Amino acid sequence: MLVVNQFLAGWLSLAFLSSLTLVNCSNILLEGGTVISFDEKALKIKVLRDTSILVSGSKISRIFSASTNVSIPAGTERISVKGKIISPGFVDTHRHLWQSQFRTIASNVSLAEYFNRYGEFTQVGTVYTADDVYYGQLAGIYESLNAGVTSILDHAHHTWSTATSAAGLKASVDSGARIWWCPSIHNLTNGYSREQQYTDFSGFLSKKEASSTTTVGLSYDLFAADPPSEVQRVIQLVRKYNVSVLTTHSLGGPWACNAP
Repeated sequence: MLVVNQFLAGWLSLAFLSSLTLVNCSNILLEGGTVISFDEKALKIKVLRDTSILVSGSKISRIFSASTNVSIPAGTERISVKGKIISPGFVDTHRHLWQSQFRTIASNVSLAEYFNRYGEFTQVGTVYTADDVYYGQLAGIYESLNAGVTSILDHAHHTWSTATSAAGLKASVDSGARIWWCPSIHNLTNGYSREQQYTDFSGFLSKKEASSTTTVGLSYDLFAADPPSEVQRVIQLVRKYNVSVLTTHSLGGPWACNAP
């Protein structure tokens, strides 16, 4: 049904389709559409008209024109995409997925107001439950998929407790999308200590709670504010677990936050 909704929107993300086929591992043939591809030699976008795509399980196994004679596996589900555009999914390199409930109420908020109203250091942490984080995270992911964003790096600063941290990770895993979930290491005043944050982070990795499409990374914004010993501890943590992604905010000017 989600695939059908994508067609109704006029295009389909291949990466999104791949995430769906991880479940049923069937063969799907997208017939006769316009495929947006990339020419590796010319380093240019390549448009392939009247072209079909065969997806086998979680892999794109063939891309071929209508004039090509290709043997299609028995039982393949055929979907006509004539008049539609098939494009690779977009990549969002920075998102706070848990904040989806704030989407339409903060359009004219300044950065200073944002810090005081909607971040992890505000009253949000006292009223947002783990369930609120879970559903906000999940809604944000599904909203992204619906818009063609299939790979998301989540700077997850909903990590103000063990429960809210676990909720964001669970939502990422449950979504089936391709997520780099990067919990934040930060200084909080609610009793959730740095030591507990380190312990929880190690637990998320050692228990292998992430799925094949969700990867646990790390976010850290205190390179310029923490003492060198704490910065080194974070770096050692990254090296110890061979963390695939380390993300941070960088602001220049009067903010001077991790500025290069």
